[in-house]
Amino acid sequence: MIFNFRRRKRHVEPALLLTVVLVTVLSVPRVDAQILDRPVAVVRLTETANIGQRQLQQDVQLIERQAGRTLSTAERAELLEERINGILLTQAAKKANIRVTDQEIDQAIAAQRQSLGQPMTDGQFRQIVEQQMGLTWNAFVDEVRNRLIQEKFVLDRSQDKFDQVTEPDEKDIRFVYEVNAQEFFNPLMVRFDHLFFDTRNKSSEEISELRRKAAAMARQLTRGTTKYNDLVRQSLDDVSYSGGDFGYLINGDQQAMQRLGRAFVEAVFRLEDEQISGVLESNVGLHIVRVTDRRAPRLPGLNDPVMPGEGITVRQQVRAFLFNQQQQKIFEETVSTVVNELREEAEIKRYPDRLEW
Repeated sequence: MIFNFRRRKRHVEPALLLTVVLVTVLSVPRVDAQILDRPVAVVRLTETANIGQRQLQQDVQLIERQAGRTLSTAERAELLEERINGILLTQAAKKANIRVTDQEIDQAIAAQRQSLGQPMTDGQFRQIVEQQMGLTWNAFVDEVRNRLIQEKFVLDRSQDKFDQVTEPDEKDIRFVYEVNAQEFFNPLMVRFDHLFFDTRNKSSEEISELRRKAAAMARQLTRGTTKYNDLVRQSLDDVSYSGGDFGYLINGDQQAMQRLGRAFVEAVFRLEDEQISGVLESNVGLHIVRVTDRRAPRLPGLNDPVMPGEGITVRQQVRAFLFNQQQQKIFEETVSTVVNELREEAEIKRYPDRLEW
């Protein structure tokens, strides 16, 4: 199996934030969905809970949109069993008085937002939750809280096994690295400073003035009458522009291409080390660029950083992956064991004819 290391988090996650196969954010039917909704299952461990047909249908439709296909009746039944598992775990956790803090909820939401792989504001993330998951923000927060409570309950049942997880050995680390070497390949990348004139939300007159100012700075740099670092320092006292490190621009980064524009990205990649550009225009403004590091495509070794400028090495990332893999296996085995025990204790009535609609 090939693992996409590039998309994995580059540090060891706390066990509480491990992804669970059988417990999802849709695992407990929402209260408003149970009103005037025919049950497809009734579950009772410590209290009676209905899984409504309308709610299950909404959940099925959400998964179908994500998968791009229609779920079979057997798959609907499997989804129903997952919902039953979620209810059992929630009620058992409540009975055990398991709680989570607001800080833990905030951390889990932040981790979920980061997993999307692109920077975004709180408002943008809330919009994704509402549009793609069909939840209000308060409902989403409640379901994150519920998932964390479920996970903490399961972890309490398996902490001794987690304590026995061993560090991956060098042989396993090297094997995973060699088999998945292409996942670590670093494309062409350029790091640069820039003098940046933001043209967003500016009038045509204001933009013209910024163009004149940027052009004047570019001429000064070309003639050698001023130094680039001096202009960066002057930006601290001049609100019309900013100066400093942009970071790395990575070849093939579609988000950067869309945000900045193809012409700007390609112009930056054409610059050599320490070269200073003229005035370059992006989708967000005007830039005078100075390249500070240009890196040709290469495959990093085990002791190299995963990406330039990062503290974590390839070896550490592979070790974290293997370590988390052990944790995940223990967690899923414990979920299965605990759920089977709870099913023996609980009362569960299903209405399989209501899986058709």
